[in-house]
Amino acid sequence: MNRAQRMPVDVFANDDGLTLIADLPGVAPDALDVSFDKGVLTVTGTRSLAWNAEEEGETIKYLRRFQVPDDIDGEQVSANLRHGVLTVRMPKAEAAKPRRIAIQTA
Repeated sequence: MNRAQRMPVDVFANDDGLTLIADLPGVAPDALDVSFDKGVLTVTGTRSLAWNAEEEGETIKYLRRFQVPDDIDGEQVSANLRHGVLTVRMPKAEAAKPRRIAIQTA
């Protein structure tokens, strides 16, 4: 039997871009997929509820999709999984970052 579940997610924004933090307890790196395509970030993961690897048991499938602003540089998106916490960093494109304008005097 399989169950679908939405993982808890926090999203933080600053001048440099977005950071997404998702709780994925028990999901191994090889059972996790993070993709970015046409402005949509997709996170999927699967974990077994069996007590050991030999048992076949119920599984939980996580799935979330996020529409990402156009100013995110898709080529620079990175992901890290540590202790069941997924961190996805999505930096803004350099052209979209705020910059200070120097004032010149004559």
